[in-house]
Amino acid sequence: MDLHFLDWTLIIGYALFALGVGLYFRKRAGEDIEEFFLSGRTLPWWIAGTSMVATTFASDTPLVISGWVRTHGIWQNWQWWTTAVGGMVTVFLFARYWRRCNVMTAAELSELRYGGREAKVLRGFLGVYQALITNTIILCWVIVAAKKIMAAVFGVDPTIAVIGACSLALVYSVMSGFWGVVVTDIVQFVMAMVGAIVLAAVVWGEVGGSTGVLAAAAAGTGGFNADTLSFFPTAGTGSLFDASFWTVSIATVFVFLGVQWWAYEYVDGGILAVQRISAAKSERDGMLAYLWYAVAHFALRPWPWIMVGIASLIVFPRIEITSPVAGTVVSVEDHVVQVLPDDQEAPLEWNLRELGQDDDPAWYPSQIKVKVGSDEKPTKVKADEVIATTDPESAYLFMMRRFLGPGLLGLVVASLLAAFMSTIDTHVNLASSFFVNDVYRRFLSTGASDKHYVFVARLASAGVLAIGGFLALQADSISFLFGFFMSFLAGVGPVYIARWLWWRVRGTTEIVAILTSSLVATYLTFVEPKGWDIHALSEAGELTAAGRLLIVVAASLATIGLSLLFTKARDPRDLVGFYRRVRPIGWWGPVRALCPDVPSSRPEVMPIVVGSIAGIGMIYGLLFALGSFLLARPTSGLICAGVAAVSIAFVVRSLRQLRDTTDVDASSSTKSGTA
Repeated sequence: MDLHFLDWTLIIGYALFALGVGLYFRKRAGEDIEEFFLSGRTLPWWIAGTSMVATTFASDTPLVISGWVRTHGIWQNWQWWTTAVGGMVTVFLFARYWRRCNVMTAAELSELRYGGREAKVLRGFLGVYQALITNTIILCWVIVAAKKIMAAVFGVDPTIAVIGACSLALVYSVMSGFWGVVVTDIVQFVMAMVGAIVLAAVVWGEVGGSTGVLAAAAAGTGGFNADTLSFFPTAGTGSLFDASFWTVSIATVFVFLGVQWWAYEYVDGGILAVQRISAAKSERDGMLAYLWYAVAHFALRPWPWIMVGIASLIVFPRIEITSPVAGTVVSVEDHVVQVLPDDQEAPLEWNLRELGQDDDPAWYPSQIKVKVGSDEKPTKVKADEVIATTDPESAYLFMMRRFLGPGLLGLVVASLLAAFMSTIDTHVNLASSFFVNDVYRRFLSTGASDKHYVFVARLASAGVLAIGGFLALQADSISFLFGFFMSFLAGVGPVYIARWLWWRVRGTTEIVAILTSSLVATYLTFVEPKGWDIHALSEAGELTAAGRLLIVVAASLATIGLSLLFTKARDPRDLVGFYRRVRPIGWWGPVRALCPDVPSSRPEVMPIVVGSIAGIGMIYGLLFALGSFLLARPTSGLICAGVAAVSIAFVVRSLRQLRDTTDVDASSSTKSGTA
């Protein structure tokens, strides 16, 4: 595809801006490790919060969300919407605790919270784990998105695309550290929102707005089904306690709503939020930063991507090829797919060129993905199994190509480039912080200068990105990687909640939860994904995302319980330092008895509870009010808007009742020292 001079001007202009930011902050970021990783802990709430929003909008995000809408429907977004519940608890509880801890990384909390030898082991383990595993998985799917964008927009080789985009992000991020991350995040947020809204407005108008969409949905054309426009999927024909009620879609949403939000790793904020909360200049700034992030992330940002996904079904209808018999995919050549049935010699054949009637030859048939193995391991298919379908994650890009003219196309492409770079720079900086702060400086080189640690941090950033880039060249599905990651540490949430509220939790409890969750998720995803028949939690003999999540959480809860049962409690005296600094609510009786001078946190319980519940109402009220108005459902839109308005009043009241104790925290840190 040929880009206009104006498009290239916008794209190159952003790249030069990012490099300029890197050069400008290079000296300041190199002063010491806190400047490089936390911007000197001086960020106001609106910068820290906007940085969270920007970095969670990677170039993969619009692709995967619009793809979910095409494949399943709007309701599939509950896979991440449910985490808003934990997000509101983080605003009113955990954000304040993280800021009081005064740590650099989530791994550093281990020694402060647990104490003793096992805490040191946990800190080193988490340092390696977060640097080399979790962050590289995220980098992998972000880079996979970059491959698809480069191929669709620029038509370049995937390897060249990965190397070029990653190199640009790496250069400015290693020069400027976290300063470069947050400054470019502000610009990236504005570009990304403007680009997404412009594209959504254009394509929505082109398909006739809500009238055209509702007409297409009623006709069932292009891949629309009964659940495409639904906030919740349709249940089966039976009653709640009848097996027929529990369709795969209903079971999936119930698991997401009932389990995922408290079982997920990010239930108390997550590693991205911790870095920005720790970089905030005060406890209140940390709270407000996460609140702004939650509102923008969950309530405001999804609808432009969802709108494009819906409209794309009209412009680029979804096509599926289903094998009528059991057999083997034996050939995919010259856009011809062949399946050899098990009970006959003559193969069945489909010509992909004849399937698409669209006038964009780049979409049909090149974007029809076929289940094909190798000569050594051919793909076996069952009767009525889908063997080929249009790539749902590329539709967003082809909608850009179709409807955006010069200038607008460049703006959206530049916004996706900015989104990509924002996520890349965050995760290489974050992975580097875990390695340097929790492994290298803590165990390998304890007395070096700050400039030495900054130098090592820059080298570590390059190493982590190289690993992520290599993995991305082997992968192709963003949705698959995202789903795997959501289950990878799906069972650690209970421990991450309990460690703040109950003195009995130990470092070994956390280690057991992490290992169980990651090993079981890996086994269910890569070793034994097929052969499951658990009614609505499996589909075509393969576990659904909800089924995998439930098994991972159940296994983790079992091992967590055994760990608590067979390990002795820590001496309460070992936890006094943590209790004095954080002053947590919950079950801390033996420790609290050793700290009679520490003010009680009981008066904060009610504002925390009310604020969290009201925050949930605010997020979902805003989210579904916007969606209802866009889909011409004014009554439900007004009801949801009313819920949001009432909830906002209680949120504001709760925020006013929770005092900022930043000065007390600083004094406590000075007296007790840094863990």
